Amino acid sequence: MSDDELRMADRLALHELRARYTLNYDAGELDAFVALFAEDGMLQLGPVGFARGHDQLRTALAGPMADADFACHFTTDEITDFTGPDSAHGTCRFAVHHGRSPNIQGAGTYHDEYRRTPAGWRFVSRTISFFYMGPLDTEWPPTPPPLVAPGATTEGS
Repeated sequence: MSDDELRMADRLALHELRARYTLNYDAGELDAFVALFAEDGMLQLGPVGFARGHDQLRTALAGPMADADFACHFTTDEITDFTGPDSAHGTCRFAVHHGRSPNIQGAGTYHDEYRRTPAGWRFVSRTISFFYMGPLDTEWPPTPPPLVAPGATTEGS
């Protein structure tokens, strides 16, 4: 395999790693989710702190993953830069919605470090820059405003 073909295969594997992160979290697949991280991998837990290593990840995420009625992550704008034959860093944008009490939503950018391991590419770290994160302010679906034709009045005619 040429260097270009190897790097394309690596890019595809990293794309799949990022996709499995969101899909495994949203499905509540804790063990599959934790396995996406290197043994010493670190994850920023939203705005509340960090977990490092498989045991801390499992402990920190077991409750939130089990308690949510649903979780739905969307990621886009993936960028990968290789820093060595078996290391890379990357970013991608995200939006997330969690069904719990209260429901929360957020969006931002993931900042990742990756390492190739015998099991394949894994997260070394995933930190987050938030655009926003917090409870939903609006019931969904929102109540639409009354329909009034332009120039019409709402008073009796």
